[in-house]
Amino acid sequence: MAVVLENALKENLKSGKLLPVYILVGEDAYLKTLYLEKISKSIADKDDIFNYNKFNNQCNLQEVYDSVMQMPMMSDRKCVILSDYDFKHCSDSDFEKLLTLILETPEETTFILYFDGIEIDLKKGAKFKKLVSACEKNGGLAVELKHRTRAELVKMLCQGALKRGTKMDSATGNYLVETCGEDINLLSGELEKLCAFVGEGVVSKA
Repeated sequence: MAVVLENALKENLKSGKLLPVYILVGEDAYLKTLYLEKISKSIADKDDIFNYNKFNNQCNLQEVYDSVMQMPMMSDRKCVILSDYDFKHCSDSDFEKLLTLILETPEETTFILYFDGIEIDLKKGAKFKKLVSACEKNGGLAVELKHRTRAELVKMLCQGALKRGTKMDSATGNYLVETCGEDINLLSGELEKLCAFVGEGVVSKA
């Protein structure tokens, strides 16, 4: 299985069937954070110490393994996140332990590997391909989250305006992207301010 793109992840989440393993990589930090939070929030709150556990790149993999294998408490599922683990430079034994962890994640757990500060070569990275293969064998998804196209950004802005009770046509949305750039964080902030200012009216180019 190749690494899939955002639409495949959206379809999976829309189905409501959470998978045992997700690997989130790609150039768009906003989208990676967005989907990390969408998945985790659908399982447990961050203050739920039994069903929400997050580990960083300084962790002991055995602790991660123990957390993943522990059954959820007073809940159907638990969420375990491993952020920016440097699998490219870890020991062979730790890498094998990570593969085992991915392969053995039980159905009651969602294990998310989230990479933001580590550059990953999706085509030539032999170790990464092994992670993807293990993820596939356990019925998970490895997702590359790329920057959205201009058309996708304009559609996002127009739909976002409607959700806020405001109207914006595609020409205005395109002008906003031209003016502010293609960073989703920045565009979302500007859209919020524009809709608050206009209220139930129409956001114009002016």
